[in-house]
Amino acid sequence: MKHVIVLKVGPVQGYIAQARRTRDLWYGSQLLSKLARAMARALTESGATLIFPHPDQVSDTSTGVANKVVAQVESAPEHVARRARDAAKSLLRAEWQRVLEKCEDILIPGAGALAEEQLDSFLEVHAAWAPIEERPHGYADALRESERALEARRGLREFTPWKQLPPEGTHKSSLDGARPSLLRRDRDQGDLWRALRIGLREELDALGVLKRAGGNPGQFVPVPSIGLAAWLQAARERHPVLLTRLADACRAREFQSVSAKSRPWVEAFPYDGQLLLPERWQPYFEEYAVPDARRAAASFGREYVEPLRDAMKSEPFPYVACLVADGDRMGRALEALARRSDGHAAHQHVSRALAGFTQEAKRIVEVEHRGVLVYAGGDDVLAFVTPVDAPACARALAAAFRATLEAALAGTDADVPTLSVGLGIGHVLESLGELLDLGRRAETAAKKAGRNALAILVAKHSGRERLWTAPWDADPVGQLEKDLALLTQDPLPLPLGKVHEVAALARRFPEGSASAPELASLLRDEAGRILARAEAGRALEPLTPADVGLELPTGDAGHASPQEALERWASRLLVADTFDRAGRGLASTKDKGGAR
Repeated sequence: MKHVIVLKVGPVQGYIAQARRTRDLWYGSQLLSKLARAMARALTESGATLIFPHPDQVSDTSTGVANKVVAQVESAPEHVARRARDAAKSLLRAEWQRVLEKCEDILIPGAGALAEEQLDSFLEVHAAWAPIEERPHGYADALRESERALEARRGLREFTPWKQLPPEGTHKSSLDGARPSLLRRDRDQGDLWRALRIGLREELDALGVLKRAGGNPGQFVPVPSIGLAAWLQAARERHPVLLTRLADACRAREFQSVSAKSRPWVEAFPYDGQLLLPERWQPYFEEYAVPDARRAAASFGREYVEPLRDAMKSEPFPYVACLVADGDRMGRALEALARRSDGHAAHQHVSRALAGFTQEAKRIVEVEHRGVLVYAGGDDVLAFVTPVDAPACARALAAAFRATLEAALAGTDADVPTLSVGLGIGHVLESLGELLDLGRRAETAAKKAGRNALAILVAKHSGRERLWTAPWDADPVGQLEKDLALLTQDPLPLPLGKVHEVAALARRFPEGSASAPELASLLRDEAGRILARAEAGRALEPLTPADVGLELPTGDAGHASPQEALERWASRLLVADTFDRAGRGLASTKDKGGAR
């Protein structure tokens, strides 16, 4: 009898989020994708018919694979599931063995036994299956039953005590504080320590070492370089000699360079962008164990960095966008397809389309919008993008996703899924965990706003967070461009101080301080007064709420309150101001678009 079998490998979110470097984040995602791919291959070798991921995606290692694998098997589902689990475990051990051979000199004696236990206790492979009955919706019913059983099983955890004891005085991992570190205490800061960017006080367990050393050091673009990509490209176009001098100085000091083969925009400055920030000169030189790091860093900054910053006449904007995207109502569409007579074939068709989208996502992020794709598998995307390009990148991903699914679902009754995208804008020196949290909270806000939406969450070092959401149908990127024009129009832009004043109205007149219609009228008049107030150097023609796109409701029941309207307008303008700052002075560069 045929069965539907569903497998999941994890843990996912916690493991990915435990990262200090871009390489930790990227390889953590890649490792989970490799494990899922290994399970899918094992299923195929056992005679199963793959549904998710599509067989073409399994053979194409350049694309990501989601951590959920669905297949149809003829018989012995338990045997097939065990073989898939063993394949995942075998791949994890092979990946560790490869890293162990590279990193043995920096690990404590006996690291192998400790690592084996840590790896075995880390990997979670859950499987469930159900028979496909001979009835109209047999495939759909079996899929639903197996998924329910799988989720129930995942709610149970097995805990086993540690058997391998680390040497006395061993510290816990810096990434999660749970497992003992495998790194030697005596660190000479040799080539390998520097190549892997392991700090003097950093500790890594087997999973941390695997993430840090799993890829090639030169393939990872540091987060500060992504955030400052637009500024660096402008510097390359305007002051190539000064930028080349800076790059030559980095090369002479043997700082880690970045491979730019697949990302042309990295060629502008293939080194860590944090070297453009004065507060990071000394820590960076200390990390590379440069003698007299304080004096050497100050000299480096004066001689190579400050001349470039002065020539540019615009400060680097040290923020980056964490882009998190997720498909809307994918489950509903897949459920509708599953109930067709050719349910599994319809699912395979969608699976192939999603594989194509993952390839398109990489091109959109890395080639068109100066970003780095961390993960794209199925309907999930995680990337970091320079702020100037982030809104346009989000729009392009949403459009590509919808077009892909429209083609895949043509001729069916299933609703076409859409893509909700969150942009979390945070400082480039924030921890990756904080940046990921910003992106995920923004994506959650897009979902709460009704799905098929863009949400932008800006977290400045000074000041409160600002969140703005809008449905894709309302063209939020076009709205941002209009707001940018308001803030930057020549000769007299909308003063940012007036935006803050209007935002403060909601706090001055809380809910319940007057009846709804009266409050709406009062706030409308007060906002109009603030905008119309004359200021030195401005034209006599006063600004009106209509001029700046401020619409206040009447206060009728069932509509947004006037306070909400004020807050939303102010948040939108302050978010636009963030993109204005990101692109200030760079308008003449050959950028890729963005909100400008």
